[in-house]
Amino acid sequence: MNPYHSICVLRLSALGDCINAFGLVNALQQHDTNLDISYLIDKRFASLFIKDNGDSIVPLIPVDIKKQGLIKALWNLRKEQKEIKFDALLNLQTSIKASLLSTAIHAKDKFGYDKERRREGQRLFINKIVKSPDNPHVLAGFMAYAKAIGIDNLEPCWDYDLSDDEMATASALLPDGKIFCIAPASAKKVKNWTVEGYSAIAQYAINKGFKVVLLGSNSSVEQYLCSEIVKSIDGNCTNLCGKTNLRTLAAVIKLSKLVLSPDSAAMHLASSLNIPVIGLFAIHNPKRVGAWNFKDLEVSVYEKMAKQELGDKEITWRYRVKNENAMKEITVESVISMFDKAVTKYKI
Repeated sequence: MNPYHSICVLRLSALGDCINAFGLVNALQQHDTNLDISYLIDKRFASLFIKDNGDSIVPLIPVDIKKQGLIKALWNLRKEQKEIKFDALLNLQTSIKASLLSTAIHAKDKFGYDKERRREGQRLFINKIVKSPDNPHVLAGFMAYAKAIGIDNLEPCWDYDLSDDEMATASALLPDGKIFCIAPASAKKVKNWTVEGYSAIAQYAINKGFKVVLLGSNSSVEQYLCSEIVKSIDGNCTNLCGKTNLRTLAAVIKLSKLVLSPDSAAMHLASSLNIPVIGLFAIHNPKRVGAWNFKDLEVSVYEKMAKQELGDKEITWRYRVKNENAMKEITVESVISMFDKAVTKYKI
């Protein structure tokens, strides 16, 4: 019998990791509806898990670190959680920031990673160790927490409970026809592909009868990248960059047939919605950070670039390629080939 009835899951950021963490949270909820699960998350990303009627999909504990700063956020969290006790805390984030915030959560057992995956002194803040799985993927590491609390063979799953109104709002933003979404930007510029590359794929998709839709946030980097793609294809697309909130973004992706993205939140969102997504990789190992679903659609030069830098040395689990131009090694031809594979395999 599972001794844990009340559980706090901690994963603050980044958005893609929060999406993956929700795969664990939702799976735990569906496995046992009697579990009392709360999700401690950065306030910036909490809105993805709040339905349009204001109810949260799972009880949320949002912390506003960006606005309040770590110390004030920790102080406020301590006050909010003073009288609340959990059976277990699942700390899915190894940063010192997350570990400090975990001290505000009262739990009998505090779970964290083993030495293979933990860093920044997380061991000092936990009393239960989660054994790393053989699968190197970050989400596999999250799912190992389920096993650690006595739940075997749990698979991640996602349900954002998008309403008819939310889907209608997204539909009104889209042109008629088969939608091919390009989310060209990651949170880190070095992980982005080129304007020329994205534009060539966009034009190829247009020639194949698709309607191209550009996605992104209102950051200056993403706005610029999308505007340059628009110019390159003579405006023959729908540019939604900066025009959607997180829930609308999810609905737009759900209405699309195929997505192209580097290592980004949009990639993980597409994967979680079971929409085929072509992921582009050069800086980080896709076996660790790629889309959980549709691994067969990855275009990666990571291993080649890592070997160029390391020679005969082992490519470690967290190794990051240093070459800031690594993404330029991805060819248009390789992405077109993957586009064709996706269209054929998934009958798009």
